[in-house]
Amino acid sequence: MSTNKYIAAILGGSGSVGKHVLNSLLADQDCTKVVLISRRELADLKSIDPDRIQVQVCTPLDDLSQANLNQVNVAFCTLGHGSSRKSQKDDLMRVDATIPGNFAKECKKAGVTHYCLMTAVGADESKTWSNITKTAAGGSWYNHVKGVAERLTLEAQLPYTYIAQPGALLGSPHTPKLVSLIPNCMIPNIYSSAHVKDIAKGMVKTTIDAFQQGKTGNEKITGGVQISKGDPNAKS
Repeated sequence: MSTNKYIAAILGGSGSVGKHVLNSLLADQDCTKVVLISRRELADLKSIDPDRIQVQVCTPLDDLSQANLNQVNVAFCTLGHGSSRKSQKDDLMRVDATIPGNFAKECKKAGVTHYCLMTAVGADESKTWSNITKTAAGGSWYNHVKGVAERLTLEAQLPYTYIAQPGALLGSPHTPKLVSLIPNCMIPNIYSSAHVKDIAKGMVKTTIDAFQQGKTGNEKITGGVQISKGDPNAKS
């Protein structure tokens, strides 16, 4: 079956998942260029494949109208605060929801057809602030913020939007090592954990397959194992 060449863009390409999204895209011969939207130069990432990687610096990152997304076909947003427990309430909202929402809008304006947003299991805008969990990952406010990110992204009304909601990100420096000791067979499927490399591969495969097939609509997969395999019904 013939396939289409494409240009991809990533917001959050220097993060633990974003780096693997970049590598997965570069491994695809149909990907002719990857545009990294960042607040800094990312010379280390550009050196991986200088001919196919372009870095666009947007300072501040809040103003994504600076980005040139013309000719981009597919886009990925993996931007997140990282160590959320050390962030401030408003800054978590800005980094994990407002900026990703703005990115989706700019992608829509530029004609991007296929878009992937990574949030987290438990994302729910109806959740409220908790003085106990504060901004910690998995806490009430964190889930609220991720829910806002999903709403803002869907409001952009791109032709195809894939929302990936992983559980624990194994291999991330921000994930407590204790989490890796909990076998997936002991927890519900939607909370399953997976390595950041596998999550990234699954996100790229699902999104690019949708692009190649001309698929439209909104799709959501919850759980690390399910995202990795591109199958919402996948078992650990």
